[in-house]
Amino acid sequence: MKNKDLKKVYAGIFRKGYEKTYTSVYTKKVICGDELTEEIKEVLKEGPWKNKKVIDVGCGTGLFDSAAAKRGARVLGVDYIPKAIETASQTHKHHNLSYKVGTALGIKGTYDIIVSIGTLEHMDDPFEVLQNFKRHLNRRGKIIITSPNWTNPRGYMLQTLFRLFNAPITLADLHYFTPKTFEVWAKKLKMEISWRTFDNSWAYGPKLVKDFKKRIPNVLRDANLPKDQRRINDFIRWIEQDVISFDHKSKFSGALGIYVFS
Repeated sequence: MKNKDLKKVYAGIFRKGYEKTYTSVYTKKVICGDELTEEIKEVLKEGPWKNKKVIDVGCGTGLFDSAAAKRGARVLGVDYIPKAIETASQTHKHHNLSYKVGTALGIKGTYDIIVSIGTLEHMDDPFEVLQNFKRHLNRRGKIIITSPNWTNPRGYMLQTLFRLFNAPITLADLHYFTPKTFEVWAKKLKMEISWRTFDNSWAYGPKLVKDFKKRIPNVLRDANLPKDQRRINDFIRWIEQDVISFDHKSKFSGALGIYVFS
């Protein structure tokens, strides 16, 4: 699968309703209202945003863009799905905010902050995208990336299914990164990097259990693997009783990572 193939996937998601696709993680209030996700909250911590020229590549419904604009940033939200831009323009408006259809490799101008939330893993050549971001960065600017992190119980379990059985563990990810990946890229880019992981509940807590109850049967079905509901239930119980009870305080433990290049 290539990035161009994901256009149909995401166009379908926006037609169906974003919140109906990601019921285990998102709510309608998050998507269509002003309730911020943990991911967006972590990105906003990387301010200050006031008077900064910002581009959000892969802006989706525009929730982050609105939040940054309200904090004084001049924000351009870009997405390659026209329906996403239509949704964002109708849902999240601000006088400091504009939207346009575009791609990660087609951005114009320079920016103080380039943001890309959960999109790099969908790109054909993620490092090429980062190189392009660097070219469009103002002096002393920074690039803020978020991406799923796989160095945690959730990641180990799903990656086992993917690596051994080629099971489709996610809807649209083309790559599966860890913080090590980003550290290597930072050296190649000759940039400084700081990072942290977060959303521990999704990595090894109640959110993981809720997600797996829906995800695991679908993964087994799509991979043509045996789907024994009794075994699935036993697996979920094991996660609840044993996996969650472990101490998971490693810097690598969260289900999502945020990476700041400067």
